[in-house]
Amino acid sequence: MAKLSASQRKKLPNSAFAYVNPAGKRVLPINDESHVRNALSRFNQVKFDSEEARNQARSRLLKAAKRYGIVPVGFIEGQLTKAQKRAAPGQLIIELGRIETSQQLEGELRRTLKDEDLKLLRWAKAHGSYVDCDGEPTSLPSSGAKTKSTFLQGSGRPLMAIVHSGEVLQTPEMTEAVMAAVHLVAGKEMLEELDELGVATGNLPDGEVTFLLTDIEGSTELLTDLGKGYAKVLSDVRRLIREAVLRSGGRQVEARADEYVAVFSHADDAVAAAAEMQRSMRAMKWPRNAQIRIRVGVHSGEIMLTEAGYVGLTVHTAARIMSAAHGGQVLISNETRKRLTSDGEVELLDLGMFKLKGLSHRYKLLQLVAPGLDSQFAPPVT
Repeated sequence: MAKLSASQRKKLPNSAFAYVNPAGKRVLPINDESHVRNALSRFNQVKFDSEEARNQARSRLLKAAKRYGIVPVGFIEGQLTKAQKRAAPGQLIIELGRIETSQQLEGELRRTLKDEDLKLLRWAKAHGSYVDCDGEPTSLPSSGAKTKSTFLQGSGRPLMAIVHSGEVLQTPEMTEAVMAAVHLVAGKEMLEELDELGVATGNLPDGEVTFLLTDIEGSTELLTDLGKGYAKVLSDVRRLIREAVLRSGGRQVEARADEYVAVFSHADDAVAAAAEMQRSMRAMKWPRNAQIRIRVGVHSGEIMLTEAGYVGLTVHTAARIMSAAHGGQVLISNETRKRLTSDGEVELLDLGMFKLKGLSHRYKLLQLVAPGLDSQFAPPVT
């Protein structure tokens, strides 16, 4: 190909170039066959002002190639590949943005990026380290040619990390799209947690409410037996409890260690949630065939909601009732029974009057009897 001199180039019209930028600079001459072939090979090296300008230049170049009988198979394949790469991040964020949880996102990223060993880790302030999607603390591997870590931060603190093969997330566009999806899912989970706590909407009920408290029977022994596996068990137990509470219209007040506190505006909803969570616990397949059972206590009464949380005897009484229950059992106070509007649909077994630890007078305790729940228990632990 004969190189164009400055004077020769000046004599050519704009139509002899595939692209003329806004400043008037003319590139990719297509005035003869050799220059067309050269333009085809150099096309991807040119920086275009816009995607529309790129498309127009491509169209001009292909018309020139046709005029000279050139079949640009390699050029067309290269353009298709480039277009797919440019489209991939946009498509990816649209697809991943529909995902609700980090567990789902991890699986989808593995499939989409073709990296079976990819891990999505969440920063856990309580542990001071990253935890995996099962809630188990984990350390970040050393970055190298085969494994890399890409981090997401928010408000100056770590949020999440992606541990992935060095062969993925190689382009800034793909990295930006994936991290945007991770940020979106992290935000969804954070908002969900806030909403469950009642913080997001400020709608924790006040006045006459019903509390539901749970804990895991024999949690210390389970921790000893299961070791690191206990973190996964605790995560699953909380999930089952939380799902039952939310489906029945309740609100999480506190979740600490193996204890869980929820509040309801209506006693019927609390009892329905208690039955559902016990059924879910029985249906769950636990590791090592372990017997994972929760105790549930339900009590109603007046309570005051302050900036520091709930203040009043009602929640303390509910805690004592829960402590009197056995794993798999739901104990309900007579105060809750009086507030039930669906007496015909709920069967309660009167267990008698009991003195609860730290409380001055005796309480009548009733056991919830429902399909899918255990029915035979020793007397309440008081």
